[in-house]
Amino acid sequence: MRPLGDRLSLTAGALLLAAVVAGCISTAQVPGSSAGDLQAQIQQRGLDPSQLLLPQQLSPEAREWLVSTEAGGSAEQGHHQRLQILLENLTGPDGPAITYASTRTGTAEEVFASGKANCLGFMNLFIGMAREMGISAFFLAIDDVSSFRREGDLVVVADHVAAGFGTRKSMLVLDFTTDHPPDYDEVHPLSDLEAMAHFYSNRGAEQLRDGFPEEALDWLTKAVQLAPALATSWTNLGVARRRTGDLEGAEDAYRQALELDPQDTSAYYNFAALLRLRGEVKRARDLLALTDRLDNLNPYNYLNLGDWSLEAGDFSAASHFFHRALRLAPSDAEPYAALGALEVASGNRSRARRWLRKARRRNPDGARVRHLETVLSASS
Repeated sequence: MRPLGDRLSLTAGALLLAAVVAGCISTAQVPGSSAGDLQAQIQQRGLDPSQLLLPQQLSPEAREWLVSTEAGGSAEQGHHQRLQILLENLTGPDGPAITYASTRTGTAEEVFASGKANCLGFMNLFIGMAREMGISAFFLAIDDVSSFRREGDLVVVADHVAAGFGTRKSMLVLDFTTDHPPDYDEVHPLSDLEAMAHFYSNRGAEQLRDGFPEEALDWLTKAVQLAPALATSWTNLGVARRRTGDLEGAEDAYRQALELDPQDTSAYYNFAALLRLRGEVKRARDLLALTDRLDNLNPYNYLNLGDWSLEAGDFSAASHFFHRALRLAPSDAEPYAALGALEVASGNRSRARRWLRKARRRNPDGARVRHLETVLSASS
């Protein structure tokens, strides 16, 4: 059985600009904090603002570009129009031409200098510039847009963030996405402190992905200090603690995440992986099985549930979970290879080879695909 990989939560979207008016969003206007307000809030959390990165802080070059090019339109134009002009100029060929890059969440200064951003990095710059123009744009968490991908031994769960302006009856949502702008049903404003905590959580997750757990621990400890109510930061902190040998601290972090958000499937999976590492296999299996009753759209969760079932000899349950993973990720090789492994265990090698061919067409170098090839070659 493949080992359970850690789940990381990131706020990282995709690329293309969009601006839509959403009148059905049940939230009130949340004006952005001033720099002074944010620094006071940071101090209240027991942290020194001078020792932290302030993600929305503009560089002198960014301020000069904003003013000299009138990138946000003129004062005579309405706020809605100016925000859309700014969005177009930031991504257009005559401006910094910012393009999407998922590898690192940047500050406003870093994004302007590099011309690359994920959605949170882009919004750090966009909202920083909007407020420089005197417009109280704010961060919006888009709860109904998520993606899942495997990176090495990690599964990354990426949520989405946009910018908002206005009130709940006439809110302008300004987005940075490769897709046609969807009709957002579930959004909520983020305070500047929460957005900053997401930034720190992302940077910590990126350090984990790059193999630097000690550095990740520092970023993620600051993330939960900045916004203790964000479950995703606690989940990521648990991964960092586990990877630095603090198993008790990891369990505490996962429990905190689940207390804050009982629907956080990443916390369940990471907690289950920790329990199995400690030899508590039954507790791990019972905890993992709970996620099947949640609103779970992560195909890798179902792959792991299928792995557990296959290991226990429950072929019917394994088939059920692997097929659910396949429906959620039909372009990923892993569900096809998993179903091939199930056929091998069932004694149906010809069917297993058919699944292997389908998996190879999607990713011939995947770990599950190579394992299935090895098993079938050995049995020939």
